[in-house]
Amino acid sequence: MKKLSLKKILSIAVSLSVLSLAAPTFAGATASASTNSTLSTQAAAAKRFVVYFPNWGMYSAAHNSMSVDNIPWDKVTVVNHAFFTVDSTYKLASTDEYADYQATFPHSGGWNPGDLRGHFGEYKYYKSLYPNVKILVSIGGWTRGENFHAMASTAANRATFINSVVSFLKQYPFIDGIDIDWEYPGVNRTPASGDQYDRGCPGGPEDKQNYTSLMQEIRQAYNNNGLSGKLLTIAAPGGYDKVDLTQPDLYSQYLDWINVMTYDIHGAFENTTNHQSAIYANPNDPSPTSPIDIKNKYNTDYIMKYFVSKYHVPADKLNAGSPFYSRGWKNVDKTTGTNGLFANASGAPVGNLDDPNNPGGQNSYSQMLQLEKTSGYVKYRDSYSQVPWLYNSSLGIMYTYEDTRSAAARCDYVINNGFGGVIAWDISNDDPATGMPLTSTIASKLGIGGTVTPTAPTAPTGLTATAASTSQINVTWGSVSNATSYDIEVDGTVITNVTSPYAHNNLAAGSTHSYRVRAVNSVGTSAWSTSVSAKTSTTVTVPAVPTGLAATAESTSQINVTWSTVSNATSYDIEVDGVVVTNVTSPYAHKNLAASSTHTYRVRAVNSAGVSAWSSSVSAKTQASTGISAWAPNTAYAVGALVTYNGVTYKCIQAHTSLVGWEPPNVPALWQAQ
Repeated sequence: MKKLSLKKILSIAVSLSVLSLAAPTFAGATASASTNSTLSTQAAAAKRFVVYFPNWGMYSAAHNSMSVDNIPWDKVTVVNHAFFTVDSTYKLASTDEYADYQATFPHSGGWNPGDLRGHFGEYKYYKSLYPNVKILVSIGGWTRGENFHAMASTAANRATFINSVVSFLKQYPFIDGIDIDWEYPGVNRTPASGDQYDRGCPGGPEDKQNYTSLMQEIRQAYNNNGLSGKLLTIAAPGGYDKVDLTQPDLYSQYLDWINVMTYDIHGAFENTTNHQSAIYANPNDPSPTSPIDIKNKYNTDYIMKYFVSKYHVPADKLNAGSPFYSRGWKNVDKTTGTNGLFANASGAPVGNLDDPNNPGGQNSYSQMLQLEKTSGYVKYRDSYSQVPWLYNSSLGIMYTYEDTRSAAARCDYVINNGFGGVIAWDISNDDPATGMPLTSTIASKLGIGGTVTPTAPTAPTGLTATAASTSQINVTWGSVSNATSYDIEVDGTVITNVTSPYAHNNLAAGSTHSYRVRAVNSVGTSAWSTSVSAKTSTTVTVPAVPTGLAATAESTSQINVTWSTVSNATSYDIEVDGVVVTNVTSPYAHKNLAASSTHTYRVRAVNSAGVSAWSSSVSAKTQASTGISAWAPNTAYAVGALVTYNGVTYKCIQAHTSLVGWEPPNVPALWQAQ
């Protein structure tokens, strides 16, 4: 995905697939005067239509000044909010807090400090009207993935990020999960020259395992924190060479679905015009076949099937991408190619979505509809690839894009091959003046739509209250699909805007308390649930033995030890090589160790009643020494100097004197992971 500027390297396309579907056998390009040609509708069962909504769209006329209330909620199944990011402390963060939380919109405003405003206020409102439409927060994108690599590099950093995700999802229960848009694991990319928004995306070979670990640990955190119903998805790279830098056969088991970016395959970063989102390969495509086979393998059909055939990803987990924008070239040589396709060209025209200083010929679909009507432009269609292009021979300009006919063909491809659905980047680029034609076409083909009558939520079920200690009772209940918040009645007093689990604290030992809950949305409140009661403990019991003990080498000198929490423990003791260290927490970092040395650990839980038995023991060995010095602050480094940091080797790419805060993963302009 992208923010304002689009990807400008070849291996940006993503696609997935499974069953074989022969490419069309008819040949040649044909001119077309029709914009909304229709194809025969084929039945679609339970397909997804995932639309990305850019939080900056409200500021731009090119994005139709779009806000959440303009989304055609009855025509989509999933809205991905773009974008959040991973901040420098490895926590989840908004990229625009004003737009997300503070701006006033039709259903989110007012001066009450407790009111939720911004895009999230609108999401809360529309979730109550369309409870079956899933709302996810997409993290990263093309320009805001600068901290993924460092965050994923250690178990401790991943835990920091994951804990922030858990807290976020509990704070905003109407958000159904997260979408990880890391572009791309295993690729070390510096910021694009001239792109004011692009922060680059450092990467290295260690991302392959770390990416899988990140997905596994997010899923485990969901399960451990009462969030097992939340969704975890990714935006996957579509060049097969980029896919091979990850482990789809392993990480896919932790995901609900995969959004394959089957677009940006070609653009003005090349000097030959081509299709940015071909459904099938064209045998006349002049693209190279070596060292990367762009000609035959950079298309939707190939890459979709690649995920299935090589990595055994279930087809119904894969969504194919539809671009709601163009890419273009200028200085197209009319003596080469055919009607502007496969022709020599240089540079890009400035589209209405472009930064004029860094253009890519990027127009919204609504703008492309206007260009189709502009004198001098002729629309053609590739009968092999099943996608259109627009060419002005006098101006020497060619645009590649999606129209309603190619969108319908893309949907047929998804349906016929058993894939999960379609994603659109992005919903704000469709044309509201003509009824959102791309969105409407895809929704119709996938069988999505219908009138929704808002209703009040039903009463929550599954209410339980459990004493956690002498001073705390934990209350939990089952979620209600169209609820945006809950009220809880505690001993007759109503507390509003709470989430499950609810912790009732600072209670007297041996005291009994009663609870009931009700669900809330914009229509109203449910009836109260049945009441439950619980009594705080009168005596503290000895804690149980900790489980899940694991020890992992983080570097040549450090091992991290983790274990699962024990509900009534107040602290833990850890035995390190036979020596007991008291009052520790998980994770525990064992530092200043010799390289290639082995160490043994076990833990026990502690509270005022006593200590548990020791857990079973685990051992780990520190990483072998590389002979390379560890990075240190206030040190002069020359170009080519090698250092280690958190077990990763880095090469200096710009001479400097290091400072605190300039650790190698934080400053990719200075260091390159090896």
